[in-house]
Formats: sequence, C-alpha cells, structure tokens
Amino acid sequence: MKLKDEIENLKQMVLKMGDVVVDNIDSSINNYLGKTNELVNDDIVDKFERLIEEMCLTILLRERPYASDLKEVTGILKLVSDLERIGDHAEDIITFTNKLKEVNIRTKHLEAIDNLAQYVLNMLKNSIKAYINSDTKLAQEIIDSDDYVDNKYDEIVESLAHIESKEQGYLPFAIYSTLVVKYLERIADHSVNIAEWVIYIVSGFYKDKKIY
Repeated sequence: MKLKDEIENLKQMVLKMGDVVVDNIDSSINNYLGKTNELVNDDIVDKFERLIEEMCLTILLRERPYASDLKEVTGILKLVSDLERIGDHAEDIITFTNKLKEVNIRTKHLEAIDNLAQYVLNMLKNSIKAYINSDTKLAQEIIDSDDYVDNKYDEIVESLAHIESKEQGYLPFAIYSTLVVKYLERIADHSVNIAEWVIYIVSGFYKDKKIY
C-alpha cells in the first residue's frame, strides 16, 4: 500500500474515532440534562486510539516519512491523545449524573449549562472538521473561542456557588454540576489542543513556534 493511501486510511480512522467521541459527549450531556438515558462506551474510543497509534508507529518505522507526511503522522499521534481524553470526560460526566438521579432539581442553571455544553460540543465537532479539511482558519477560530468558554465557566460556577434555592438536594446538585461544567471546560481545552495540532500538520507551526 502506498504511503498516501496509508495516511488516508489514518485520516478516516481519526474521523471514525471522532464520531464516536462526539456521540459519547452528546449522550453524556443529554443524560445530565435529563433528556435521555443513553449508555456511553469508552472502550471503543480506547480501541480506536490504540489502533491509530499502531498504524502511526508502523508508518514511521517502515516508511520513514518526511516533510508533510511526517507532520501529519506525528500530529495525528498527538491529537488522538486529546480525543481519547475527551472520551474519558464523557464517562466522568455520566458518573456525576448518576449521583444526581435521586435529586429532582431543575433550576435556571440548567439552561446556562446546556448552552455551554452545546457550544463546547460544537468546538469539538469543528476541531475534527478542521483536521479532516486541513482548515487552519477554522482551527484558529476554535483556539480564539476558548476565552468565551473560560468566561462562561466562571459565570456558571459563581452562580452555582450562591445557594439561592431552599429545595432539598440543591447542594449536591450545585457540587456535582460544578464538576460537570469543569469537564465541559476541559473538553474545550482538548478541542483547542486538537486545533493547534491541525495548524502544526498544515504549517509546521505549533503555538507560533516553527517545529518542522
């Protein structure tokens, strides 16, 4: 198989892994919001990561790629690590959602958390899209949008910290919801990392420093 075909196969594997991660995050968010009760299977994500790593190492050892091919393979090795960590956060969100099953609290905070979740999910989708399309402009937009997530995270945590409801169960709701929002912020961070690796793959620059 030609090197070009092997790299194309890698790209398709990354896309499939990304689709699974997006579905898992979407399901975990919907579970937290009480919209669905879908299962999240992180084992599939881990298997994709191991397979992609094996494919990358095989190419590096056997084909000894250079220039753009080397950037792509090494960049993939980095970005799939971020995808795998995002997949882990789907399980983390489910863990704290399960702790809230007996807490029937619905407050104004849910709307803000839902809005942030959809924004972060869109960042994740766009980071994968930026890689597939070699779109550095979209990648930069993802990087620039991280400040918005950080600001919204601070706003929501500050709001949750001010206990204004006397409903039984509000305190665990506030505590576990704060953790859920923290995982959303981390997903955004990993999406930014993916975007930075996209820019590296295309240009050789990583965080404004020429690497290759």
